[in-house]
Amino acid sequence: MDRSSVFHVIAAVYHFYALIYPYYHGLNMNHAKGFGGRLKFLTIWGHLLQVGYYIFAALVDVYNQCRGSPCSKLKQARDWWFSTLVFPITFLVFILFWGLFAYDRELVMPKRLDAEIDPLFNHMVHTFIIFWALTEPLVTEITIPKKRQGLLAIAFFGVSYTVWSYIIFLNIGKWVYPILNILSDVQRVLFILVAYVLIVCLFFSTRAYQKKFGRAHVVAAKKTH
Repeated sequence: MDRSSVFHVIAAVYHFYALIYPYYHGLNMNHAKGFGGRLKFLTIWGHLLQVGYYIFAALVDVYNQCRGSPCSKLKQARDWWFSTLVFPITFLVFILFWGLFAYDRELVMPKRLDAEIDPLFNHMVHTFIIFWALTEPLVTEITIPKKRQGLLAIAFFGVSYTVWSYIIFLNIGKWVYPILNILSDVQRVLFILVAYVLIVCLFFSTRAYQKKFGRAHVVAAKKTH
């Protein structure tokens, strides 16, 4: 196994463990009960993308090793998944959560939730996730997909979560995140639009990071010299 394969296995185990952490350790997460469950939160949407990606990447590695040669279609799907969704959404979750937390934690994770959310679990799903996202392009040769396809996917993801959030609001009578409950309708729309702009910026940042530091481009540069 090369370093990319080893990384994918470790990352898959880590993210899966983080996903089941509340159940395994018996956390009393009352805030995640009721309509929508844990799927109410953007963090979990992002984490499911991460879990799915690293498990898929590990399986692709195993398949390619058994096959004796890489499968271009599987590689294309893997690269698209990471570059379009995993990296941008990971950093969106990190920036929004810790940005709001630093300004006023009551806007995103009220202090009362400290009794329900283990500090380690909090960092596992909001902090440590950027290590995996930043490291993946360094150890795996990822081809950057077309911008148009990526932007359409990002737009679909953003609109889907926004619609889902509104459905939850209609069912429980309040927004999932405290900040949305204190904003006026106009302010709420502006906040969501800013989040959309941020995720587009992160999409382009992903491409820039991979072009500068990504293994695929480093290998290609070496071959030209």
